[in-house]
Amino acid sequence: MSKTVDILKKILEEENIKKKIDAFVRYLAAYRVVESNYGLFDKLARPRDIEDFARTVYESVRVRDRVLSKLYEGVKDGDYKITIEGELSRDRIERLFSVTKGDLEEIIKIAKDNPRLVGSIIASFALSYEGVYEVKK
Repeated sequence: MSKTVDILKKILEEENIKKKIDAFVRYLAAYRVVESNYGLFDKLARPRDIEDFARTVYESVRVRDRVLSKLYEGVKDGDYKITIEGELSRDRIERLFSVTKGDLEEIIKIAKDNPRLVGSIIASFALSYEGVYEVKK
């Protein structure tokens, strides 16, 4: 089996990996809504190598606290909507949209063989995620 097929199989079928990718996708979807920085998604989808991929991941998570805080404030103020049932406390939003060191370690491990493929998939998933969006006023 080719490395590309192996990577796709991991991303799309292995539950543990899917959960880690999904955590990053949810975070990036929140990042997209709060920061409106689509250039980051282009960089994630077109890294030159694994170092470039890792730098782009860093760029996205270095503002994590600000993104999660703005997301919470925006939900509270009615600027953003999250399509999840129940109370959306700050703690719950942070749990739903945060990405951890362990998540990123696994993603970077998978990306080392084909960072462009992994980045493209993650960016595509994040851009198409419908669980958080800006409310049109």
